[in-house]
Amino acid sequence: MKVDPIKDTTQSTTNDYSVGVDLGGTQIKAGLVLDNGDIIADLTIPSQANDGAEVVARNIAEAIHSLLDEIQATDRNLNSRSNESSNLIGRQEHVLGHLVGIGIGTPGLIIPSQGVVHFSPNFQGWRDIPLVNLVQQQLKPGIANLPIHIENDGNAMAYGELRQGAGIGMNDVVCLTLGTGVGGGIIIDGQIFHGNRYVGAELGHTIIFGDGRQCGCGNYGCLEAYVGGGQIVERTRAKIIKEVRRSPGLENQLRALTPQTIAEAAVDGDPVAIEIFAETARYIGIALTSFAHILNPQMVIIGGGVAAAGEKLLFEPIRVEVQQRAMDTNAESLQIVAAKLGNRAGLVGAAMLAQRQA
Repeated sequence: MKVDPIKDTTQSTTNDYSVGVDLGGTQIKAGLVLDNGDIIADLTIPSQANDGAEVVARNIAEAIHSLLDEIQATDRNLNSRSNESSNLIGRQEHVLGHLVGIGIGTPGLIIPSQGVVHFSPNFQGWRDIPLVNLVQQQLKPGIANLPIHIENDGNAMAYGELRQGAGIGMNDVVCLTLGTGVGGGIIIDGQIFHGNRYVGAELGHTIIFGDGRQCGCGNYGCLEAYVGGGQIVERTRAKIIKEVRRSPGLENQLRALTPQTIAEAAVDGDPVAIEIFAETARYIGIALTSFAHILNPQMVIIGGGVAAAGEKLLFEPIRVEVQQRAMDTNAESLQIVAAKLGNRAGLVGAAMLAQRQA
């Protein structure tokens, strides 16, 4: 199992660290994270989610063991060479420290207080899975009794951005992830908002059109039915094929379309691609207006693959839409910004949550 090398860091305050795990349908990303958010070692392995919860738990435990083996090997190496340079000594001080806990971010309806995945559509057959207990059973003696905190992956991502990303210094933040679907999390007074039954912050299922397109959830008019990555591709194909629209940059690659290729075509001036992203920004702006009125956050952080379309195509028109629709008192101080941590946000957030619980 390949572990990325231990990385130098210079700003840790206590040298305590935790393990962060970002569990996905195909991959497990795991890393050792210092109390300042620095990832000092990380790895990615297959999750094998289709093989059942026990296999996933075993893989999570193996990832944790590999990371800890790496840090122990580095410690031994640095100890043997500590007199070679002061830089090595400084590096050793940051590698050493106390492992205070493990954090796991995973898709689905999560009950953190019970360590249970109540339901996850990403993992077939996962209902009331005691994931924390399953992982603890697979851990080696000495770390099996460490506290493990489990959290919805959107919430973990939001917390990561709050603590170490675009939301540093904020207390009230909405984080929106635009990927294959639309997810995210809500932070109120610095705390994750879960809702009455831990099913709050289903941001992708905000209704933007009462009689709109059908969403995968069965409802109609959800934000996800318009701005999820697959839906952006579907809307583009529909304009070209059903509406017989000319699209010099896209019409010869209809089977290979992605949000990225559509964004690139828009930058190159393709009229259909430009229209698609104008609509996408409008739809997101409609949803953010509701968020602004209901929650009055300081900041909305937008991440995920679709957000890579950037300022001109996406963020600027979103801000304009919100300014035009929202009440002045709600819109004037609202910041709408890009996420900073990329695909590391969930891992960092899970690790920081583990440290908070320690």
